[in-house]
Amino acid sequence: MKNKLLVILILGLLISGLSGCNTSSTAGSIPTVAVETQSPDSLNDSEQITIYAPMSTSSIPVILAARQFPQVNLVLYADQSQANTEFIRGEVSVLVSGLSVGVDLYKNGVPVQVANSFVSGLSYLVTYGKPVTSLNELVGKSIYIPFEGSPIDEMVGFLVSENGLTWKTDITPVYLPFDSSIELLKQGKADAVVLPEPMVTLVEDQPNVFISLNLAQEWNRVTGSQDGYPQVASFVNPDWAAKNEAFLTEFNQVLGIAIQSVQEDPQTAIDQVKDQYKLSPEKLLKSVSRTRYLLVSGSEMQSSINNYYETIGKPLDENYSDFYFGAAH
Repeated sequence: MKNKLLVILILGLLISGLSGCNTSSTAGSIPTVAVETQSPDSLNDSEQITIYAPMSTSSIPVILAARQFPQVNLVLYADQSQANTEFIRGEVSVLVSGLSVGVDLYKNGVPVQVANSFVSGLSYLVTYGKPVTSLNELVGKSIYIPFEGSPIDEMVGFLVSENGLTWKTDITPVYLPFDSSIELLKQGKADAVVLPEPMVTLVEDQPNVFISLNLAQEWNRVTGSQDGYPQVASFVNPDWAAKNEAFLTEFNQVLGIAIQSVQEDPQTAIDQVKDQYKLSPEKLLKSVSRTRYLLVSGSEMQSSINNYYETIGKPLDENYSDFYFGAAH
């Protein structure tokens, strides 16, 4: 049992950067930040609910929603592996991260359920020298990807195939962390790099750098969807979720309202959260304009996630029936 726990903890340390939610190419240097909420001083620790969310513009609605709950302690993190480990240890009530983080944890025996998915567009193909309008224009070239098996790797491989090409033959992936690939892009030594927001906003002003393809739009084009694909989600321990079902239901409702407010009046939303970010308000606004929010929960969430994995050729079998919080099995 101890060995299994050790393996799981090591797994948490290894799963890093899956969500593509870092706030800059040097995200590791950004400290974890506790976001001020409305928690009263008299609140007992046992009553507190700790939410960890990535220090990314994708978390703006989470910040706004968390502020509506006096019992919530929201922490913005930059270290994915540390966040995973603290979630596994039970020190985090709700972990907001990339969808594949939760899927991999579940696959490896960690008690976890997905409570919602709320970001369906985040990643872009950024090119050097000239923009491209199709992946076919990159035949014979390389695309820089954070690491093999990452959500970006899965999606680009799928899109390459849907364009009638062979992944790793017609177009070659080069697996390199975001920090390194961004530096090569700036130097003109990388033809194409896939980056999530807000990294896209951080590099767009560089000479000869172009934002070429929106991966969510490419997904919509080849699949006939209009909603992008699930990318960022909230994860909970099943036992904790069973005891806090009312909170999770209300949190999803409030998160939906927060998303609507960001979409309808992004400037006001930025004004409310700008002190939590190192990005300027102007860059935050640009980043939000390129981030697509779509909240799904319950059975709708289950269908969305199952459809995504089935479409990319990695269907989740019946063993995942308990993975979805609030969904009918």
